[in-house]
Amino acid sequence: MTAASTFWRAALKWPRLQRLEVLEVPDLEVRAVQVPKAGSGTVRMAVLHGLRARVETDLPKAALWHYVRFVRPEELPGLAPPRFSFGFVRDPYARLVSCYRHKIERPRRQGRRISPVFWVYGRAFSLQMDFPAFVRAVAAIPDERAEKHFRSQTCFLYHHGQPLVDLVGRLEDFEAGWAEVCRRTRLAPIAKAYNVTGPPLRLEEWYDAELLGLVNTRYAADFALLGYPVRHAP
Repeated sequence: MTAASTFWRAALKWPRLQRLEVLEVPDLEVRAVQVPKAGSGTVRMAVLHGLRARVETDLPKAALWHYVRFVRPEELPGLAPPRFSFGFVRDPYARLVSCYRHKIERPRRQGRRISPVFWVYGRAFSLQMDFPAFVRAVAAIPDERAEKHFRSQTCFLYHHGQPLVDLVGRLEDFEAGWAEVCRRTRLAPIAKAYNVTGPPLRLEEWYDAELLGLVNTRYAADFALLGYPVRHAP
């Protein structure tokens, strides 16, 4: 991959150019809105397994792109034909830690460069930053300029305070949410969500009162609409 192509791949991730990423698979009766860092990898793999079972072929992961469509949030409810739609969300504190582990900590440990998704923010992000610096950088970027991995989850699943999908499942209660997805689609049960970055979160190991306050303000809409408890002390 050339430097120029890498640059344009990064530029295309600029929020103004982004739409909702929707997995639309008619054969499986699936319309899934992908919310980064909230079990989206689990949803993709479940859909891929479902497709492989139907065609009895070991389809590559790249085959999923055939079923991806990008739409504006306000366009989602009007997509035809009508179909059960869903998305999963995650506790905002844990999601931000997952983002840091995935986009900062992991490439630093592997000796790689910072992801191109951060290039548009200049020097605001670096692989040398610790978690508090990462939280402060994210807190300073509003949703209209936020890259999708740290944009508010309600931007993907709500419009003007109203849900865009039939089911908003929680990663923390994945089994129950996925059971409803299976009941309404042709997807198969999954024992648990996988590909979740890092071990279970111990809040006190990552946050102090100051950082909690920044997250509470930055993701106020997520706490209000998704019902996650607001914490003021670890």
